[in-house]
Amino acid sequence: MSSAPRVLICDDAPGFRLLTRTVLADAGFDVVGAAADWDEAVTLATDEQPDAIVLDLWLPTFERAQVERVRNAAPAALLAVVSSLAADEATRMVEGIDGIGPVISKRDPPDAIVSALRESLATPDAP
Repeated sequence: MSSAPRVLICDDAPGFRLLTRTVLADAGFDVVGAAADWDEAVTLATDEQPDAIVLDLWLPTFERAQVERVRNAAPAALLAVVSSLAADEATRMVEGIDGIGPVISKRDPPDAIVSALRESLATPDAP
C-alpha cells in the first residue's frame, strides 16, 4: 500500500488551519505543515514538496503572483484552492493559472476538502 498523501495547508486563519489539519489527519492524510502567509507558504512548499497544497486565496490578501509563486514552489503538487467566496467566484479569480485543481468554498462542510483531495489525487495525470 502506498503512503498517505502529503498535504500542506496555507491559510491565515488559525482556526481554519487547525480544523483543516484535524479533518485531513483524521481522514488519513499526512499534514506536513501549515503556513499563515505567502512567504511561509512558498518556503514550506519548496522544502516539503507535498502531494497537495490546500491554499486559501486570501493569505491575507489575494495576489495572483503569490498564488503562482506557491504553484511554482511545488510544481508537482495538486493545488486545491479554498476561499470564503463561493467556489465559482474563486474559480474565476484563479482562471488561467496553471496547475489549479479543485476549488472549494469555505462555506462547504470540512469533508468537502477531504472529498476533493481524494478524488483529485486518485485521478491520474492526463498525458
